[in-house]
Amino acid sequence: MDYDTQLLNLALDAGEIMLKSGAETYRVQDTMLRMLSVTGREKIEALALSTMLIVTLPRESKGPLSMARAVKDRSVNFEKICAVNAMSRSFVAGEITLAEATERLEEIHQASSFSAKARIIAYGVTACGFSLIYSGTLLDGIAAFFIGMLLGMMVLAVSKTKAPYFFTSFIGGLLSGTFACLFHKILPQSQMGMIIIGSIMPLLPGLTMTKAIRDLLEGNFISGNSKLVEAFLVACAIAGGVALALSLLLSIL
Repeated sequence: MDYDTQLLNLALDAGEIMLKSGAETYRVQDTMLRMLSVTGREKIEALALSTMLIVTLPRESKGPLSMARAVKDRSVNFEKICAVNAMSRSFVAGEITLAEATERLEEIHQASSFSAKARIIAYGVTACGFSLIYSGTLLDGIAAFFIGMLLGMMVLAVSKTKAPYFFTSFIGGLLSGTFACLFHKILPQSQMGMIIIGSIMPLLPGLTMTKAIRDLLEGNFISGNSKLVEAFLVACAIAGGVALALSLLLSIL
């Protein structure tokens, strides 16, 4: 594999890790462009979309070399984004070689994320906190905490399958509405609305909406609009799950 191919693969690897970890598309594009700029050539191109990366490197003898890569998985891991940024700065500054940069990217990719137990507890704490913030009682917060942990376990379980992307949001809304309704039936002094609001907060696409606005402000209209549609569909899936649970259980209970 020649140097140009290795460099393009390096740029794609860096962009893929960043895009999977929740980075904005303009930031991904900028990182890939900076890494390709070490060749000193003009008319290098790097394009990042919501699910696709494309890079092009001009060559005098053989013509331009282009590579593309699909990116399907998405999560949030700012630690990996910062690590890739630090690696790219060192590579562009000439502090590390192409081989060392490739090895460092592999280490970043293989780095373990938060444990399943920590993520489940984080879901519960987030749900409880938002329930209390929105004028819920301590009882509402406790209920939201346990429902949030249940949602965390559901998200981890579904992530290991090939379920449709919006299936998680719909099932999360369904579980939230179901258990909030049951909890309110057992303890009528609890506020079902506050429990539902708190428990669905970890599922809401707030970060996706923020990235969509950032992309639109940067002029990345394709990625920005696609993220807006994604956020809208996720919100609709959550609302549909909650509405289905309430419409069924309230008529029965």
